[in-house]
Amino acid sequence: MASQEQFEELKTLIMGVDKKVTGFSTQLNKVERNLTSMINEVKADVNVLNVKYETSHKELITLRNDFIELERGVQGMDVQFQYIENDKLEKQKIELQQQIDDLKEKAILLEKHDRKYNILINGIDDSKTDENVYAITRKLFSEDLHIDNRKANSIPIANAHRVPTHGKGPKPIIVRFLHFGDKQLIMSNAHNLKGKKIRILDDLPISMKGERFLLSHNAFKIRKKDKLQTKIRAKGAHMTLETRKNSSEEWSLWE
Repeated sequence: MASQEQFEELKTLIMGVDKKVTGFSTQLNKVERNLTSMINEVKADVNVLNVKYETSHKELITLRNDFIELERGVQGMDVQFQYIENDKLEKQKIELQQQIDDLKEKAILLEKHDRKYNILINGIDDSKTDENVYAITRKLFSEDLHIDNRKANSIPIANAHRVPTHGKGPKPIIVRFLHFGDKQLIMSNAHNLKGKKIRILDDLPISMKGERFLLSHNAFKIRKKDKLQTKIRAKGAHMTLETRKNSSEEWSLWE
């Protein structure tokens, strides 16, 4: 049976993770302000920006590991919870689970914030071993998205590389921009890829990518069967699917 001492230990663990979440959020905002200041003053020293990005990324990995430890602690108590008869402990169990769920959502939102300058490009051939990912990306911007060639070649890119994947097909390319406005420009022109095998997506936390993947299958069925327009978008720490008959109607949430 789960003891009061075990609950207190779990509470202490949760408080520690919550403190790390808050601290990382503050640090992430500070890094973003520093990046903005650097961009305005010196048009971005990419090497320095990469160091700051890698530091933030390592902090995020540490935070994820803390949550894994927290989840293991909770899973280890699941069997014991089945035998809880004490109303007070049952209430504490519910409260602790709510705190854990809240912390998970905070972590997802932090990771979403960290990725907001990123895009994922799927479907570009990766058979060449000596490829230049930066050149491939800029070529896509100008030739496929129809962005002015001078603009496409002058967009500051902090990083661009292939991402390992377990699935079939070419490895996706992840691109991190220095300016959020440049990312918005690319996303707003992604409709020019209609009819091609290449897709540009917003880079999201793993849990949100999973939700987007499942909703995309539902969206396909809805478009095919019900002849409705569909839109998948992020709302907080989750993805939503919206539908409408035509452009004259408002989008409505699909459930």
